[in-house]
Amino acid sequence: ICLICLVWGSEFILGCQQMTIAGAVSHWYFRGPNAHSPVLYSIGKLVKYHLGSVAKGSFLITLFKIPRLILTYLHAKLSARAEKGSDCAKCGLKCGICCFYCLEKFIRYLNHNAYTIITIERVHFCKAAAKAFSTIVSNALQVATINSIGDFILFLGKCIVTAVTGIIGLLLLKRNSDLHFFAVPTLVICIFAFFIAHCILSLYEMVVDSLFLCVCEDKNLNGDEGKWKTSRLSDLGAKKPEIDEGAEMQNLQNK
Repeated sequence: ICLICLVWGSEFILGCQQMTIAGAVSHWYFRGPNAHSPVLYSIGKLVKYHLGSVAKGSFLITLFKIPRLILTYLHAKLSARAEKGSDCAKCGLKCGICCFYCLEKFIRYLNHNAYTIITIERVHFCKAAAKAFSTIVSNALQVATINSIGDFILFLGKCIVTAVTGIIGLLLLKRNSDLHFFAVPTLVICIFAFFIAHCILSLYEMVVDSLFLCVCEDKNLNGDEGKWKTSRLSDLGAKKPEIDEGAEMQNLQNK
């Protein structure tokens, strides 16, 4: 029970963070210049209306995370025994761990998009999750394009931050005349720099996902009158309109 409460509590805190980011992005997107303090607005709406949705989403993640942790513990105990278990049991445990890990990642990604739908349409969690899933499936090419480009840019940013921090740390370490071995301290500095950069740049990844979902919802809700036409995200991976060659030739002849 303590493990369930611990995991659920940690996931609930992360869910509140995701809901706050999603609410701030959607408020800024639809209000535009009239959006004053979108983060404070999002926190207020979260506390007032959306804590139940976050609790439900975090509980779904807990349902898949707890079995994965249990299977991981059993696999570790089985591997640490003097008498090794059967290879079939180890393979089964590894397959179970992998399946629960994939399900956990899927639910986590779906939750974040569902939170964005909740902040836009003010619907309950289940309906928002279904709407988010249908939106992602219908725009699968654009989602894949944005995720691939975004992940590459964010990874490049993490590497640049890590490299710059490592170089600065190495230069500072060389000033210490008593220190003659720089590899381990520099490596530790780079590891911490990469971890901090990952934590910060992950927020940008959430913002991009929320912004793309706002563009899709704006297109569905407002049609041609929405702001989505001015967004570059709507052009990524979108199908280009087919050109009628006959009409094009006719226009050239008329000119």
